[in-house]
Amino acid sequence: MRKEAPAYDVLYRVNQENNRIIIDIALNEYYEFFHEWDNSVFRKRDIHQELASFLDLCSEEIPLKRELEIQFFVKNAERNPEKEERVRASYSNYYKALLRETRRSTRKIIQTSGILLLVAGVLLFLHVVLGARISNSIYSKVLLESLLIGGWVFTWEAIHGMTIDIMTPFHRSREERRFIQAVITFVYPQ
Repeated sequence: MRKEAPAYDVLYRVNQENNRIIIDIALNEYYEFFHEWDNSVFRKRDIHQELASFLDLCSEEIPLKRELEIQFFVKNAERNPEKEERVRASYSNYYKALLRETRRSTRKIIQTSGILLLVAGVLLFLHVVLGARISNSIYSKVLLESLLIGGWVFTWEAIHGMTIDIMTPFHRSREERRFIQAVITFVYPQ
């Protein structure tokens, strides 16, 4: 017998004030938020990849219609508004950069599909025009059939790109927008 996956409302708390799903993250220090190999200035450091993977995993379990709150439990640090703001800025920059990349790939899929549709139109147009003018030899029939098949194959690829291939970037961009709009809070257990 197959076990049912636990529902997201069992795994995550809900903020009763704003009805957002809370994703809890424990940090020993503020610096654990950042990627350990990123030696850039603290303000511009990248988010830790394991943290980003964890957030992605959590996001997959929570329906996209639910808003998020990311709550950091910072164990061995005093409250520092400046460092909190740096974490918020790095978090926001990280997900805004991901959203730009996703939008870029969406545009690329649309452009490629448009080019494929244009090529399909040219091939089908040539099939129609040449069909009325070419002799009835075996070579002309092969050419006409090739133009017709090529036109339909390119049409199918264009439709496939604009309907199926584009679904993943659209879904990913919705997740990234939800992360950008998430509320970031800090808790300091005593």
